[in-house]
Amino acid sequence: MAGFAATGAQAQSIDFGDDASRWSNDGECDDPRFEGPGMTNTPLLDADIGHDATDCRAAFEAGRLSLRGGQAPSTGGKGQPAPAAQIVGGINFGDDSGEWSRDGECDDRRFFGSGMASGFSWDHVGRDASDCVAAFQSGTVRMWDYTEARAATQCSAIQFGDDSGSYPNDYECDDIRFEGPGAAMGMSIENMGGDASDCSRLCDYGVVFLRDY
Repeated sequence: MAGFAATGAQAQSIDFGDDASRWSNDGECDDPRFEGPGMTNTPLLDADIGHDATDCRAAFEAGRLSLRGGQAPSTGGKGQPAPAAQIVGGINFGDDSGEWSRDGECDDRRFFGSGMASGFSWDHVGRDASDCVAAFQSGTVRMWDYTEARAATQCSAIQFGDDSGSYPNDYECDDIRFEGPGAAMGMSIENMGGDASDCSRLCDYGVVFLRDY
C-alpha cells in the first residue's frame, strides 16, 4: 500500500471532476485515469473520466489509488483538462463531453420534456450540459422525479401498444415513454409502443413509470 500513499496537497492538485457518472457514489472509483485497489472491477469507460469525483477522491486520499501511468495530476484524461461542471438552479448539469453535445437537444436522461432528444442512454448523463441548461431555462425540460412519476402513473389507463419493437420480451421496458429501474439502458423513439408485454408487466410491478407526467 505504500506505493499508493497520497498527501492532501497531491489530492488538491488533481481535478477529480464531478459525480455525473451513472456509477458515482458506489464506493468504487470508475475514472480510468486512476489505478489501484480502490478501483472498480467492472470495465473502465472513457465516459467516466472526471465523473466519479467523490469515490475517486476518497480512495485517493485513503492511499488506495494513484494516477495511472504517471500522468500529470491536473489533467482530465487524454491530456486535456477535466471539463468544469455547469451548475444551474442547484442542478449539476455536468459538461459538454458527450457525443451529442451542443446539437440543440438535451440528451441527459435525468430530464424529460419537449426539449429532449429522440433517443438517450445513461452514458449521456451529465455530458450535454449546454443543451440541457438551455432547455431547462426555456422550460422545455425538467428533472424527472421518481416520486412524482410514480404518483402520476396509472398503469391500467395506459395504451402500451404491441410487441413489434426491436427488443420485446427481454424483461426490460424499451418504450421511451417510460423510466425507472425496469427501463432499458438505451431508449429510442423507434420502440415507442412496441414493447407492450415487458412495459405493462414492469409497470404493474412498480419498476417503470411515465417519463412525461
